[in-house]
Amino acid sequence: MKNEVYRLPQTHREVQVLSGIAWITLDKQDIILQSPEKASLPPSKNWAVISALNNMPLILAVWQDKSPART
Repeated sequence: MKNEVYRLPQTHREVQVLSGIAWITLDKQDIILQSPEKASLPPSKNWAVISALNNMPLILAVWQDKSPART
């Protein structure tokens, strides 16, 4: 992921940077993570937006939220 912006669906809220530096924006808040940091993103109706910093390739691991769906 280099020179790209990725939208992380609302169902995926666990993010770990395997390589590079990630800039994550969610609900007008910014989070900067670098390898091997991990973050749990708060529940939101919005998608998180992720991009690489320092013109370096970014490799992420993401996990889907395993909590039951609310109806």
